[in-house]
Amino acid sequence: MSTLARALIQSGLIPEEAVARCQLRALQRQTSLPAELVTATLIEAPAIARFIETTFGFAYVDLDPTHPMPACPGIELAPNPRFYPISLSGKRLRLAMADPTDDTLISGLRFQTGLEIDPCVADVTQLALCAAAVRNQGPLPSSNGLRNSSDTAVDEAPVVRFLQKTLSVAIERGASDIHFEPYENSYRVRYRIDGVLRAQESPPDQFKDMVASRLKVLSKLDIAEKRLPQDGQLRAEADDGTLIDLRISTMPTLYGEKIVLRILDRQDARLGLSEIGLSPAQLDQLTQAIHQPSGMVLVTGPTGSGKTVTLYACLNALNQPGVNIATVEDPVEIPVVGINQVNIDERTGLTFAVALRAFMRQDPDILMVGEIRDAETAETSLKAAQTGHLVLSTLHTRSAPATLERLRQLGLPNYGVAGSVLLIVAQRLVRRLCECRIADKPVAALLHDAGFTDADVHALDTGQWTLYKANGCSKCHQTGYKGRVGIFEVMRVSPAIQKSMLNDGSTLDIAQQAAQEGSNSLRRAGLDKVMAGLTSLSEVLSETEATEDRRG
Repeated sequence: MSTLARALIQSGLIPEEAVARCQLRALQRQTSLPAELVTATLIEAPAIARFIETTFGFAYVDLDPTHPMPACPGIELAPNPRFYPISLSGKRLRLAMADPTDDTLISGLRFQTGLEIDPCVADVTQLALCAAAVRNQGPLPSSNGLRNSSDTAVDEAPVVRFLQKTLSVAIERGASDIHFEPYENSYRVRYRIDGVLRAQESPPDQFKDMVASRLKVLSKLDIAEKRLPQDGQLRAEADDGTLIDLRISTMPTLYGEKIVLRILDRQDARLGLSEIGLSPAQLDQLTQAIHQPSGMVLVTGPTGSGKTVTLYACLNALNQPGVNIATVEDPVEIPVVGINQVNIDERTGLTFAVALRAFMRQDPDILMVGEIRDAETAETSLKAAQTGHLVLSTLHTRSAPATLERLRQLGLPNYGVAGSVLLIVAQRLVRRLCECRIADKPVAALLHDAGFTDADVHALDTGQWTLYKANGCSKCHQTGYKGRVGIFEVMRVSPAIQKSMLNDGSTLDIAQQAAQEGSNSLRRAGLDKVMAGLTSLSEVLSETEATEDRRG
């Protein structure tokens, strides 16, 4: 059943049996569902067009049969047409369609013409009149990319304009996510900028259903399914013509579907290890670990801490023609040339563990597992590391030493973990101070409580470094921060740590041993960024735990 058919049935506008009959006739006659519904006098042509406009957010176009149709190679109009070309500009063809949710038809036209298709909705009777006028005119006139009033109709559809503006603002401000949140009498839009959600001007309440429908159509999700969460991806065009990849997640709530768009920045996938914020010593340790022929390198931290960026930076350093690299992700956020990337799909049984086992038969050198979530994935990853493969993955733990305990909780034996894990990176993202920063000088007691040493405080008092705090200006939208910087705890699994694990050493025992070997805690790494003037003390205190720096 088509997207439009499901929406009509769900709305209760037309009985399900009548919709099914008309859809079958449309398939048999190669016409559109709206045309068959109108023929069967189940609905009037303007009404079905307006239903599509309101439900899915497509612009409504009032067609003029006297206006010349642009010449489009590969386009042929049937006596009862399902579409009518409005304008051709460069490689983009705008089509008035009886059913603009018909992805099969759009894909076919895209293949036939080699053009990108921008669909809008029109009255089926007007489509027929336009097609008849063209047939009566004889040969089609040549096209000079002439635009008419119908072109602006697409751009000026309220929902389309709203979404385009929202995306533009998000990109301009460097947002990572856009939240569309329906409530009983309001509709809220928030941007996550530098890790903090910020509310924007709210659109009209009636937009909530149209926004959800529009985004689901663009990402090829089930428009009629509003009871279950859905995930998908889409590509949008920014104001400057740049193509932006977006990941969409829908969630049914009390007053409608909440939609979250994740803006996927391809630039992040091209970062090198030297650009992610590691200290020289940490960079050297990580570089040595990822160039080992086998073993596990793990990156830990909460959601949104930049773990994926770190893994991609590692893969970029390893991506060579002579190396077979495979990744298993949920989902693949950023495509990378030269790497075999797989989306897991638990609905079809393609889990992390299943994909890993399949990749083991494909002669891999390096495997990247998006996340170790369960015992089966953990066991399969460990076996891969033990059989001559380098495995990169992530976990959700608060620190590097706690990661080893987490692996034991997943059922991995101490000897297996101790013998296979090479290095663990724990990380957080803290907001970077804007250039409008101002100097700050809190009392010495606060500095000591934060974790600064007596030597650090003395160096501050003697002017060897300056403590800064956020101020606010137009460039940072009065927040005092612009961008983020990573703080890292890098722990090499040394022979001494291996021995501690084999003796069932606790997380504290492992942390103390790591500290003795020179591994900085996240808190200490954050304080170093404060001393460098990159972030504020309040940011570090909010993102790290004081106990992390008290290892005994």
